[in-house]
Amino acid sequence: MPGGMLEGWKDFYVAVASATSALAGLVFVALSINLEKILAIPGLPARGAETVILLAGALIVALVTLIPGQSSLMLGVELGAVGLVAWGAPFALQIAAGRRRTYVKRWHFTLRAVLHQAATLPILVGGALMVVVETSAPYWLALGVVLSLCLGLLNAWVLLVEILR
Repeated sequence: MPGGMLEGWKDFYVAVASATSALAGLVFVALSINLEKILAIPGLPARGAETVILLAGALIVALVTLIPGQSSLMLGVELGAVGLVAWGAPFALQIAAGRRRTYVKRWHFTLRAVLHQAATLPILVGGALMVVVETSAPYWLALGVVLSLCLGLLNAWVLLVEILR
C-alpha cells in the first residue's frame, strides 16, 4: 500500500472485496431468477446493469488498493479510472432512461441519480486525493465503497423481491 497512507486499511479492503463479491453474486442470482420480469419492465434492465457496474467498481477499488508496492500516483490514477467508469456508465444509462421516460415517476429518476452520484463520486474524489497524497483520500474511498455496497443491497432487493409485488 502506498507510502503508509493506507496503513491499517488492508483488513477493510479485504472485507470489502469479500462482501462485494458475495453481493455481486446475489445480484446475478436475482437477475437470472427474475430475468423475464426484469426484461418486461422498462428501466429494470438498466437498473440491473447499473447495479453490476456499481458493485464491480467497489470490488475493483478494493482489489487495486490491495496491490502491493504501488505509488500513490499510480493508485490514484487507477482509482480515478475505476471511479470514472463506475460513475459515468450508470449515469449515462440513467440519462438515456430519463429521455425515454421509462421511469414511472419523475422523482424515481431523481432519487436513483442522486443515490448513484452519492455512492460513486467519493471514489473519484478519493482517487484524485490519492494522486496529490492527501491523507483524507482513504476516508473518501471508504465512503464510496460503503455507499456503493448500501446502494447495491437496495438494488438487489428491488431486483429480487420488489418486482414480484
